[in-house]
Amino acid sequence: MTSVSGEASMSTNLIAIAEAARMLGVSTFTVRRLANAGALKTINVGARRLVPISEIERVVVNGAGKPRQRKGVRKGC
Repeated sequence: MTSVSGEASMSTNLIAIAEAARMLGVSTFTVRRLANAGALKTINVGARRLVPISEIERVVVNGAGKPRQRKGVRKGC
């Protein structure tokens, strides 16, 4: 039998993609892109993709990784 209190404590440590985006100051697309690239860990719960709060804290403190260079952008124009 699964403990209800265990589920409750786990769910309070997970937030939706939209909430993660708001906390990081980026779009939901950016959060999904970071997760797909492996720069932000997520957990699938049923059909939902949730972000651990510890991952938000890690990204705020350490950053999500080196930004990629955009192709086709000229510098100095």
